[in-house]
Amino acid sequence: MSTLPLTASVAARTTWLVDRRHDLISTVGGLGASLALVALHVWGGVSAPVLWWSWVLVLDGPHLFATVSRTYLDAREWRTRRRLLVGSLAWFGAGPLCFAVSVALGSKLPFVSFLTFASLWAYWHVVRQHYGLMVLYQRKGGESSPVDRRLDSVTLYVGLLAPFVAFAVTHPSARRQLGLTGAPTWESTLSAACFALALAGVVMNGARQVWRWRAGPPVNGPKLLMMGAALGLSAFVFWPSVAARMDFMMFAVAVTAFHNVQYHGVVWFYHRNRYHSQGADTASFGWAPKVSQRFFIYVACGVAFTLLYRGLGCGFGTHPGCGGFDTKLALGAGLTLRDFMAGLIWGFALHHYYLDQRIWRVSRDAGLNRDLKLAPPTR
Repeated sequence: MSTLPLTASVAARTTWLVDRRHDLISTVGGLGASLALVALHVWGGVSAPVLWWSWVLVLDGPHLFATVSRTYLDAREWRTRRRLLVGSLAWFGAGPLCFAVSVALGSKLPFVSFLTFASLWAYWHVVRQHYGLMVLYQRKGGESSPVDRRLDSVTLYVGLLAPFVAFAVTHPSARRQLGLTGAPTWESTLSAACFALALAGVVMNGARQVWRWRAGPPVNGPKLLMMGAALGLSAFVFWPSVAARMDFMMFAVAVTAFHNVQYHGVVWFYHRNRYHSQGADTASFGWAPKVSQRFFIYVACGVAFTLLYRGLGCGFGTHPGCGGFDTKLALGAGLTLRDFMAGLIWGFALHHYYLDQRIWRVSRDAGLNRDLKLAPPTR
C-alpha cells in the first residue's frame, strides 16, 4: 500500500477507483504479493508455516482491523449501526456452539462441518470482494449496459468459482475435508470442464470488449485489469500441476493476500476522505481519525490487533508452529481444548465476513458513495 496521503480530488469521470498509481499498487501489487508468496513456497523452498505467519501478521490480521477501524472505532458508525455491530458479535459463538453440539452428541461431525463451512465462506468472501470492486469500477466508468454488467458478473463468478471446484474435488487434502475417498475418477473430468468453462467466460468477455472498442463505447481498462488479475491468480493457484506442489495451508495465503492488499487500499482511501478531508469534523468520529492519521499508525494498530488474537490462538496450539503450546485436554467426542479454541478464533474471521458484506453496500448508502468518491446511488 502507498504510504502517501490520498487526496479527495478525484476526477468525476476517471475509470480509476482512486488514481492510476494507487490502483496499480492495489491490483498489480496485490497480485504480486500472492504470486511472490507462492513462488517462495513452490520454487524457493520456504516452509508454509513461515509464509503463513508472514501473511497473517503483515496483511491478513491487519485487514480485519481495517474493518474494526471504520466501524467500532467510528463514533458515528457506532451510533447508526449499533444493532448490527452488537448483533454481529454472535458469530464468535458459532464455533463454540458447534463444538458443544459435537460433545453432546458424541460425534465430531457438527464441529467438522463448521470448520468446512468456515473454510468455504473464507473463499466466498474473497470472491465477493472481487465482485464488489468490479462494481465500483463499473460505477466509476459510468457503465450502465445491463448486457455488459451481467457478462462481467458471469465471467468473474465462473472464473473464480470453477477453478476452486476443480481444486476441491482433485487435491488430496481438499478431498479429505469434503469426505471424498480414493483416487479421483470422474472428478478429473469435472476439473477439466471447470477450467474450460472459466476460459469460455473470459473469451466471451474478451470478444465483447473488442466489439466495444470497434463500436465506440469506451473500454474500462482499470476494471479489466482488476478482473484479469483476480481470474489469472485463481487459475494459476488452482491449476493441478501448481496445486500439487503446494502445502494445503498455502491456498488460503495465496488467494487472500491479493484480497488483503486491495482491501487495505479501499479502506485507506475511505479513511482519507471520511476522516481527513478538508473541513471534516474529526472529533465527531471518535478513535477512527486517530488510528488512520498516519499510515504507520494504521499499520502498527493492525499488527498489534493481530498479535493479540493470533497470540491467543498460538497459546493454545491452534496455529502453525505453535504445537509446543498445544494442550490436549480431552473434552469429549475426540475433541480437545485446542479444537475449542480453534472454533473460537474462527469467530474473528466469520465476524469480519458477515460485517463486511453489510457495510459496503454502495447501491444503498449515499454516504458511502460520497466517502468513496462515487456517483450517488440510483433509486
